[in-house]
Amino acid sequence: MTKEQEILDFLEVNLFNPILQSPTSSERFKKATRGLRLRMKQRDAQGMIQYFWNTVIDTKTKQANYGRLLENEGFSEFEEVVANFRVRFREL
Repeated sequence: MTKEQEILDFLEVNLFNPILQSPTSSERFKKATRGLRLRMKQRDAQGMIQYFWNTVIDTKTKQANYGRLLENEGFSEFEEVVANFRVRFREL
């Protein structure tokens, strides 16, 4: 398995699928999640990680709309996802 596929698999299980399958997630949030997934697939492993941090984690950056959506939608598992992502993919 490539590192890119490992990252995508992790995000599918821990971030994308829970949001997309949630009956309480807004359509805007689901659309943003599908867009994030698509943009992640267009990058190599290093690019995926950088994009994840810039777009999802650092909510102070201009491009971090998705990170703000996570906060606004109350995705409470997000802190655990971030912690696990950081540990699992730190070597990249």
